[in-house]
Amino acid sequence: METVTPQKYTLSAEQFAALNQVVAQSVRARLCRTGSYFGVRPVKLANGRLAFPNVQVAK
Repeated sequence: METVTPQKYTLSAEQFAALNQVVAQSVRARLCRTGSYFGVRPVKLANGRLAFPNVQVAK
């Protein structure tokens, strides 16, 4: 199992959406329906917010 490091997961949903050129609500909706955004799973922080990795999703 891969160890999650805080440095990898630094983007908010809004920043992740901007990086992938979509609306932030699209990321949240897809995450709610399927548990990931096209294979990218965020980590849940202690304060309840989500942190996404700095990656672009490829089709």
